[in-house]
Amino acid sequence: MWSIPEDKAKAFQERLLHWYKTGRRQFSWRNGRRSAYEILIAEMMLRKTDAGKVAVVYEGFIQRYPSPAELAAADEAELRREIRLLGIADRARLLRLMAQHLLDQHRSRVPGDRDVLLRLPGVGRYIANAVLCFGYQRDAALLDTNVIRIIERVFSIQSAKPRAREDRMLWDLAATLVPKGKAVSYNRALLDFAAAVCTASSPKCQGCPLRLMCDYGQTVLSGGPGDAPPESRA
Repeated sequence: MWSIPEDKAKAFQERLLHWYKTGRRQFSWRNGRRSAYEILIAEMMLRKTDAGKVAVVYEGFIQRYPSPAELAAADEAELRREIRLLGIADRARLLRLMAQHLLDQHRSRVPGDRDVLLRLPGVGRYIANAVLCFGYQRDAALLDTNVIRIIERVFSIQSAKPRAREDRMLWDLAATLVPKGKAVSYNRALLDFAAAVCTASSPKCQGCPLRLMCDYGQTVLSGGPGDAPPESRA
């Protein structure tokens, strides 16, 4: 099990949250107090899809299907047409199956238990944790390609698993970094920071607020071999 010094973990949290005050992105699924159902729809749409594309279709989709009942009754071919911009041919079927499952098994209510969420069609650990965090304000960690990239660079931690996002030890480590009571802002800060600063290629190390504590950034700024960003394995 990896270990991160407490002072470095705290500094990481604080600097990231400070950056987020001005660096955050604006999306409609983040506005106001969204229901767990609306968060679940957003997260299923965001899977392997650029957030900008989801922003185009999300609000109209929620207006047409404001609850699992309307979504479960939707015509699948029509659903595919409505979200074709998002890609993944199977997404419409999974959305409808998920809604039907909520309707039949949970009286249209999105469960607040991780194990139960994981039994929903199309829901994996990332989406389940995102619903717990953004829909139920739980201190749940998120781990995807972008978050993994930040952890690898800042803390020099790399998973030995072929698919790092399935590494339970890495998930456990990510959970230790979530500041209690601030998971919503922290997780969104991670995602936005990865999109704006700690990008997969040509990261903005020179102006990065984490540069003085980032192992990779220090290597880059000193002219070392870190000039070439590491290839993501997730």
